[in-house]
Amino acid sequence: MIILFILIPSEIPPGFFDSMEHLVVHLAREALVGGPVQYRWMYLYERRLGSLKRTVRNKAKVEGSIVEAYLVNELSTYCSLYFEPTVETRLNRESRNFTPQCESSDQRLSVFKTSCRSLYDKAGRHCQLEDEDMHKAHTYILLNCEEVSPFTCMFTEMVRCNEPYIDEAGLDRRRNEQFADWFESYVMSSTDPTTDRLKVLASRPLRFVCRHPGFFVNGYKFHTQTHGTGRTTHNSGVCVRGSCYSEYESDYYGLLDEVLEIEYHGYGLGRCVVPLFRCTWFDTVNGVRVDPKHNLVDIKPKSRLRSDDPFILASQAEQVYYVPYPSKSLKDWWSVVKTKPRGVYELASEVPSDENVGDEQFFQENDIITAVGRNEDVDEPICLVTEEEDMEIADDHHDNWHVDESSDEEEEFQESNGDSEDEELDLLDHSSDD
Repeated sequence: MIILFILIPSEIPPGFFDSMEHLVVHLAREALVGGPVQYRWMYLYERRLGSLKRTVRNKAKVEGSIVEAYLVNELSTYCSLYFEPTVETRLNRESRNFTPQCESSDQRLSVFKTSCRSLYDKAGRHCQLEDEDMHKAHTYILLNCEEVSPFTCMFTEMVRCNEPYIDEAGLDRRRNEQFADWFESYVMSSTDPTTDRLKVLASRPLRFVCRHPGFFVNGYKFHTQTHGTGRTTHNSGVCVRGSCYSEYESDYYGLLDEVLEIEYHGYGLGRCVVPLFRCTWFDTVNGVRVDPKHNLVDIKPKSRLRSDDPFILASQAEQVYYVPYPSKSLKDWWSVVKTKPRGVYELASEVPSDENVGDEQFFQENDIITAVGRNEDVDEPICLVTEEEDMEIADDHHDNWHVDESSDEEEEFQESNGDSEDEELDLLDHSSDD
């Protein structure tokens, strides 16, 4: 019998020998074996048990209270299947960030078909924009409309012909100042029927716009800074992806100031409204920094971007929120946390090659039958034929019927094997008689 003595130094307190210190050692191995924690955590079950515990009314009969509440829930859900579609139940209830979808037969321009809705149905307040702000908003809508992009190229070529030595900054300045007037005169005087749809934008928007305190778009719920004051949640952070990524340009981060709905004359097409966000942007050079190792983004709230372009389309906005650092050395910086939209998922458009496809990935098979021949595989597509064509194909196969040589060789080989087996059995019988 072997007795082991473990000597514990007096400097180590007894509290050291608990699970918390050793848990850190095993977390790395647990992550490698178990994978991501969201696939194996107990939060879902604990939340379900918590909801069942809240249904208890008589603590003397806990199980009976839970069973009774569960039956009431099941019966109410079953009865709601027979209600009218106009009655709101848990089966037809709209999602939290629900936005109505546009119909496929809608003939309006792409900027008018943004899937969105206001925070409150009747919370919009009509106001009048100044001429300078209205010109900036209208110009931004024209430059970001898909149907207007050919005319933008035409205007750029015209400016380059008149001013061959103009740079990109000067070209942007010409677009912001002159493109709206040039586009209006060109479309209104054109006799081409393809430009009839663009007359809605060329006629310029209405003077009065509708202002909202919040907006649902792209699966996010946005609040303006004024509406979000005093709230525990922060829904006014906005992120817009840059046009190009280089050393001096990347994503733009800011705060939402106003939500505007700019309306145009529909000319029989319906309500033509473009939702816009007016934002305060942080300086992308001195106010934004990115950690090259961990790709963490920090912004300096006191560093603002000096730009004459405060508007963006609501369809371009992504939501972020900013978290201040507890350290005093980083009190001038906020950490940027990007949120995921509710009910919106990004799917890969490209299918990986066969070399990168693993055993655990499944893809839909093509409608091709692989006929295995002697030396190679032949791919024959599926063809639908009628009954008469099927009979003709059968007759052709009957006329061209032949016997394969390989089948004769196999039969001869089987017969020879059968004869050899019979001879072996006869020899065994004679040996047993002897």
